[in-house]
Amino acid sequence: MKRILLASASIVAFAGAAAAEVSFSGEATLGYNDTDTDSETDDDRGFYWDAELGITLSQELDNGLTAAATVTTDLVDNELSDVALEADGYVLSLTSETAGLFFGDTDMAANLRWDGVSEMAHDGFSETDGETVLRGDFMAYGLDVSVSALVDDTTDGNVPGDDDTLDQYSVGVAGTFGAFEMSAGYQEEERDYSEAVEIDNGDYNPNQIFGIAFGTAFAGADIDVAYAREEDAAGDSESSTGIEVAYPVGPVTLGAFYVHESDDEGDSFGLAADYVSGPITVSTAYEEVREGDEDWAIEAGYDMGMGLNFYAGVADAGDDYYVASTYDLAEGAQLLVSFAEDDDNDSEDEIGDPEYQDGTTVEVSFEF
Repeated sequence: MKRILLASASIVAFAGAAAAEVSFSGEATLGYNDTDTDSETDDDRGFYWDAELGITLSQELDNGLTAAATVTTDLVDNELSDVALEADGYVLSLTSETAGLFFGDTDMAANLRWDGVSEMAHDGFSETDGETVLRGDFMAYGLDVSVSALVDDTTDGNVPGDDDTLDQYSVGVAGTFGAFEMSAGYQEEERDYSEAVEIDNGDYNPNQIFGIAFGTAFAGADIDVAYAREEDAAGDSESSTGIEVAYPVGPVTLGAFYVHESDDEGDSFGLAADYVSGPITVSTAYEEVREGDEDWAIEAGYDMGMGLNFYAGVADAGDDYYVASTYDLAEGAQLLVSFAEDDDNDSEDEIGDPEYQDGTTVEVSFEF
């Protein structure tokens, strides 16, 4: 990351501090993928390239607060001409050691603090994906508390009385009490916004949701229990109640979860075993999610040293498989060579846990 110190007057108009700090970061990728152009997946095909620029402005104020703004933008994306620079993400913040105020492409409160059990059907708090959020964080009685609202910018600001409004208020709480950890979240129902912008990205949930979870360590095992209730537009509510356990045995960590659903679509359960010893890592998992939807995976990695790693795996109940190798070119640069197959064309460019592309891929990436 490159850093430049400039006079505050030339950067932002915050008074009271002598200098502002401007930080630049970036990512760039160049690759080739041999996927057939008739493939039903959305993988990159042939040569592909992209570059992203991130800029962070920060200013320490005399009153102990820090003002900051971060912007990320795509510089190029498979195009070398007619590139319009538009911000992909923007966050303006004002923070202290115990509190913070955030505006922009930032997490909603409930989703930020919630830590439930795997595969719960009714804990789908809204996640930020292009929406604008206003959120406040603070510490109280040993708890990390967040309160947020979605900024509804679908109204016409040129019409008197038709200004932007705040929608889907959300609250999240997390903390530790001795040997126990807890998290809780609540979001209100909000349908006008989702209907106005025709949200279909799957990350926004217009339903009212409440969830609470506790975790502790007992006899060497980490145990988490959680409950979530969701109410739909008709006023009908359904709930998820789950338990998840992780238990280390030497180099192996055993895991299991079970979730009971109040609806008629079936419960969920899963088993997992992860092995880590020296350069070898192996992960195995089996789960059955509602209505008998079974899935299993076996994935492994081997660190050869000197920055060279090998990976192989079978996933998606045997429909996906891959072999891959990465080589660390140092200073944030990496070479990737992979071959992956998606027999049922449902994983697209997310084959296996590393999320490889279908077909043969050769890619070099850089972080600055």
